[in-house]
This record gives sequence, C-alpha cells and structure tokens, in this order.
Amino acid sequence: MSTSLRHRLHGPAVACLAASCALLLAACGSEQKETTTTSARIAPAQTTATGGPTATGSASASPSGSASPRLTDDQAERQRIVPATKVTWDKAVQTAVATVPQGKLVETELAWAPPNATASGSATASASPSASPDASASASPSEGAGARTPAWHTSVATADGTLHDVWVDGVSGKVISDRPDADQDAEDKQELADRLKRTTVTPEQAVQTATQDDKGTVTAVELDDDAWSVDVVDTSSWDKTTYEVSTTERRVLRQEVDRD
Repeated sequence: MSTSLRHRLHGPAVACLAASCALLLAACGSEQKETTTTSARIAPAQTTATGGPTATGSASASPSGSASPRLTDDQAERQRIVPATKVTWDKAVQTAVATVPQGKLVETELAWAPPNATASGSATASASPSASPDASASASPSEGAGARTPAWHTSVATADGTLHDVWVDGVSGKVISDRPDADQDAEDKQELADRLKRTTVTPEQAVQTATQDDKGTVTAVELDDDAWSVDVVDTSSWDKTTYEVSTTERRVLRQEVDRD
C-alpha cells in the first residue's frame, strides 16, 4: 500500500478512535456524577430518619420522668376517703360516746359506711358539690356497697365492759346505727372493764401526744393492752404512721410508717 493511502486511512481511524474515547469518558463522567448525586441525596435522608426517632423518644420520656409516683391501693384509698370526711375523729367520738350511758371509747376507725346507712343518704348528696374530684369519685357504688359515704366505726364500752357498735356519719355527724356487740361473753366484758380502769391517759391525750410532731389527719384510735394505737395519715404522700402511746403516761412507745 502506498504511503499516501496509508496516511489517508490512518487519519480517519485515529479520529474515530479519539471520538470513541471521548464518548466513553463522557459516559463515565456522567455515571460518576449521577452516583455522587444519588449518594448525596440519600445520606441526609438517613441522618434525618435516624435523628427523628431520637428526638421523639426524648420528648415522650419527659412527661413520664416528671409524673408523680403511682399510689398503692391503700394510699389511693386514703386519698379518696380522707378528703371526703368532714367530721373529725374527736367530734365523731363525742357523738358515739353520748349514745351509750357512761360510755368510754375503745376504738374508732374511719371507714366507708355500710350499704344500709340510711341516715347518711341526704348528707352524701349535699356533700357531693363541695367534695374534691377524688372524694366525689369515691361516692359512686363500689363492690355492691351502694353509695359510699365516709363514717366513723366506733366501739364504746359501758362501765361493766359491754361493748356497743356505733356508726357515725363522717359528713353529717349523725349516728347511723347503735347496737350491742353480740360476740362478747362475761370473761370478755370483765377483761375490757379492767383494762379501762387501768387506763389513765385519755384518747384525746394520746392523740395529742402522737401528733405533737406529726400534723397529719387522724384516721383511727384504738385501746390495746398497754397502749393507745393512733393512725395518722400524711395528706401529701398518703402514707400512714401508727403511734403507740402508753395508757398510763403521755409517751410514745413505738411508731411505724406504712408506705403501702
């Protein structure tokens, strides 16, 4: 082949080869650019998705962290019954003792009135508007007990040791029922009469001694063998502290906090 022909053929071939390389490089560059753009688009989305749940989790954790501690069943019951009670323990005891000739207090405890407590029917209705939300909620029927009304369940003894079971409405202060204790025998009566004779500290003095450093609400007072047992409820935590005060001197013998 002549030199001139070879030059003529080589020129177009080189030109075609150069054009092909240019196209290939352009295609590679385009693909690389597209890949980089796609990566840049995905990365921020992943970061946002990862950050999103974290922020939401922190926000949802805050309310639970600041929420008040959950009350136990006993604490919740105290929270319902104490604010609903308008008659203090001593006023209820005065009423109960007055129903029994020469009566003396043996025990009083704040409880829900029995379902047949007819004397408190109107009192419950009148107390509902002024009661707190917790108190009004407690007035609804529960476990078949009918309308629930706070009451002081009180045991009063005569001089010979005969017990009377007296219920006093915790809202109106009226006597709901008064009946002798049918379960006592002669020995029980004599034992109780002797215990009352040995007791020189009155229930009022026992409560004063128990509450001199604890200004909570008294929910029970009971005469035991050698001490008055006084229950005091802290209305900020709804814990109950039981104080045992000597029956012969105004001194606290023992105390126990119930946080259940």
